[in-house]
Amino acid sequence: MSALLKATVAAVKLVAAEEVMPRYLKVAHQRKSDGSLCTEADIATQAALVRKLQSFCNVPVLGEEMAEDEQQSIWKTAQDGLWCIDPIDGTSNFVRGLPYFAISVAFMRQGKTVLGVVYDPVADEMFAAEADKGAYLNGDKLFGRTTVTTMNEALASVDLKRLDARLAVSLA
Repeated sequence: MSALLKATVAAVKLVAAEEVMPRYLKVAHQRKSDGSLCTEADIATQAALVRKLQSFCNVPVLGEEMAEDEQQSIWKTAQDGLWCIDPIDGTSNFVRGLPYFAISVAFMRQGKTVLGVVYDPVADEMFAAEADKGAYLNGDKLFGRTTVTTMNEALASVDLKRLDARLAVSLA
């Protein structure tokens, strides 16, 4: 693992312990203008991630809880790379007390993902990956198929609540 990936893993784990888990099972929520859920935990986690990530790689952060125009501005102007974060990926589950959510962080440069981290703080599973270097689970290298040659080998996930209701019902 590169120093940047190690620092990212450490930052995400620390923020999860300080901001996410103390709020798990104790959080109120509201709906954003697009209909998605947002909690105080989302806002606090995003703010903490911004501080931590920029402390060792000071580039803009594009966060899910930002206004769309701010996200677009960051995307268009980031020259030396940018962080993309979803402070609580699976807020619907988090709000309902279901243990299926994660913190998702990616570092991108010139439109390409350099590294990514997905941390499930309930299961204490840290998935991390770097472009052209492989993937890890809790620091152990993962080995597996590198290419999918047919669709029946592929795995896909769809967030049904974001689809047209008729389409969601037909896919479920």
